[in-house]
Amino acid sequence: MRRAWKLLVCAVGLALSVEVAWSQGGGGAAGAAGAGLDQGGMNLPAIPAGLLRNEEGLPDRSQAIAGPVDPEVYRIGPGDVLQLRLWGRVSRTWSLQVGPEGTVVVPGSGNLDVAGKLLSSVRKEVLARVQTQFRGVTMDLRLSRPRQFIIYLTGQTKLPGPIQASGNQRVGDIINAGTALDNASMRHIEVRHLDGSTEIADIDLFLRTGVDALNPWLRDGDVLYVPVATDFIYASGAVARAGRFELGPRDSLLTLFKLAGDPIPAADITRALLLRWKDPFTPESLWIRLDDVYSRRVNPVLREGDRVYVYFMPQYHLQHEAAINGEVARPGSFPIVEGRHHLSDLIRAAGGFLPTADLSAIRVHRRNLGAAGQDPELERLLRLSRDQLTVSEYDALRTKLAGMREDYSVDWNRLQKSPKDLDLLLRDGDIVRVERLVNSIRVDGEVRRPGILSYRPGLGVGDYVRQAGGFTNRSWASRIRVTRAVTGQVLPARDVRSLDPGDFVWVPERPDRTVWDQSRELLTALAQIATVIIAIRSIK
Repeated sequence: MRRAWKLLVCAVGLALSVEVAWSQGGGGAAGAAGAGLDQGGMNLPAIPAGLLRNEEGLPDRSQAIAGPVDPEVYRIGPGDVLQLRLWGRVSRTWSLQVGPEGTVVVPGSGNLDVAGKLLSSVRKEVLARVQTQFRGVTMDLRLSRPRQFIIYLTGQTKLPGPIQASGNQRVGDIINAGTALDNASMRHIEVRHLDGSTEIADIDLFLRTGVDALNPWLRDGDVLYVPVATDFIYASGAVARAGRFELGPRDSLLTLFKLAGDPIPAADITRALLLRWKDPFTPESLWIRLDDVYSRRVNPVLREGDRVYVYFMPQYHLQHEAAINGEVARPGSFPIVEGRHHLSDLIRAAGGFLPTADLSAIRVHRRNLGAAGQDPELERLLRLSRDQLTVSEYDALRTKLAGMREDYSVDWNRLQKSPKDLDLLLRDGDIVRVERLVNSIRVDGEVRRPGILSYRPGLGVGDYVRQAGGFTNRSWASRIRVTRAVTGQVLPARDVRSLDPGDFVWVPERPDRTVWDQSRELLTALAQIATVIIAIRSIK
């Protein structure tokens, strides 16, 4: 009994809900089986406004559009779904679907041919018919769902053949870099309509300029033909995107500038060169001003192979700078003027030296403007071994390599005494390194206690060798070498009167000499003496 009572309550509630829906005439946007009167005059239950039912009867949200549909542009065709709404004294909503023959049934007025007409025109015609039946009622006609139709891709496309499109799509939504072949023309795409008319889509220029007229709307049954790109123009120099561009229909010099992203701020407005071809082998040149082109006073139509060269403004925003790091108060890069700023100016800009700075070993790294690859003679000498070089060639090689040196040392104490001669003029890209003061001397090699010794002014090589415990039995005292910390030069110890902080003393090992080596040297000496004696006797 209780179960029967529940079934009776559910049936009554369902009947009341259906009666309410039918009496309200829908109250929202209808789908293919929408609220209000369908084409057969039958009332159907409503669905929420703005939504359509799919094949399963659920709301369809698959129609994504790129912005609002323009009624002055959109053309109606088979498959479009229109929504007719009335409110005021009468509140109703109709879903009007355009049939395969391009007609739509206007409630109470019969068929209306709408295929190929603009949405704005169809709106006026439908409202004019409905207004004769309803007085004092506000009404409107809107596009509820754009239609789906078939178009055909031909030419240089990756997937030629039929493809589905909708009435709110343009050519650029179908053909792009992902669907076109590498040699495809993106500026001469033919859009062939069923009525025999043809439009040209210039997708490349559209993507660079955003002009909608270059990207036509699609229509039912359109054939899109993508030809091969064969004609090109060129832009070089002070433009945003220098390179090769396909020549489009009615291209002018201003169009080429737009394709190349327009001249950059560093472009010289007074100098641009347009190179054209009088015939396949004879070029001709035309000097132009950029402002004349943009004002269209000079804007020639371009031909295949035309090239434009936009020149840079000399030294536009040119700023030279030098860097300093190490033992200074404010290391970093600083602006300079070549020919005016010296090393002392850079050090003052960096806040001066720290107490730990080694003033005798300031290094300046300067980029070498003459690379080895630009000197054929130097390349030839570098390929030869030492035995293959003559004395003059060896001296020339050493001179060239010395001229390519990129590091220089400056003694700040000497510079202070003679600033006019030693204060280096800075160049763009110079890097100055102020080393930390090292108050020590390093002694290594054949000494009894090699290591680092404290620096004392005025001491020589022998003094530091004695502090290191003296020579070992295998030391070669006559071949001691000193590496200068300031210049990096390697000098014989006999040529160094006193050492400086950071210098390195190397005591080499005496080579082993066998009895045979000594005998060979003695025999060689005796042979040379005998040769001299024989030569003297032969002269007498």
